[in-house]
Amino acid sequence: MTHKIKLGPVIAYILPQYRNISLLAKQALTVQEISNGRLGFRTGVGATPQWASNWWHSYVIDYPNNPKRVSLFEEGMELLGMLWSRSSTTTTFNGQHFKVKDIALLKNCLRTKVIPITIAAKQLKTMQIAANYAYIWERSYLNPEQFVSLNKKFENICKKTNQDEGRRITKSIELDVIISESDSDLKYKKRIFAIERGLFMANQIFKQGLIGTPEEVRERLIQYTMVGVNQFLLAFYDPLDNKALELFVDAVIK
Repeated sequence: MTHKIKLGPVIAYILPQYRNISLLAKQALTVQEISNGRLGFRTGVGATPQWASNWWHSYVIDYPNNPKRVSLFEEGMELLGMLWSRSSTTTTFNGQHFKVKDIALLKNCLRTKVIPITIAAKQLKTMQIAANYAYIWERSYLNPEQFVSLNKKFENICKKTNQDEGRRITKSIELDVIISESDSDLKYKKRIFAIERGLFMANQIFKQGLIGTPEEVRERLIQYTMVGVNQFLLAFYDPLDNKALELFVDAVIK
């Protein structure tokens, strides 16, 4: 049994044609309770149709355009906040996209703390939503300089829209990790990675990920923390490669 590991989805989509939002809220509360407060609820508007449509169309699920997904997401965040709030015993909501009536989720019986929502956002509107609802703001695949620029915009948005004084927003970044002690092994891993992900995507990740020897990866991590990153969501090239995991841990605690 684990006691420290965070649990949660890579991303929880707030799409009514995919999952009932009330059921999602109830499932999240259950996981939060049985894990003693270790749920990581990570969400966002999702990738653009150019990249994401094929994932959904195979299951005959309509994937809305960008403006509609943003509208769905903002309303969904408002409703989730109401469903999880302990200030009321029942929730009724009549929105444009979501409607619920007299839902009771027994929130006051729970022992655990509030569910910390992670929102991935980089555009103005989605960063405004993150400022209003997120406990963790996250961006993917930015180098430290790019993070500085976007973080300044987010901080300015927070000053205007973040009204909850008790909610301090953690800054997170999602990155891929390819680590090796030898140059030859590193080149081999990068070549396989490019075959699996595609050359265009791989080249972007090589520029903006944690790629290199343990010393290089450690230096890169320090650069991110120096510009305000508080949390890392890391995807390892091969999560079953224990040697790579050990190299990374050694680099971090060095």
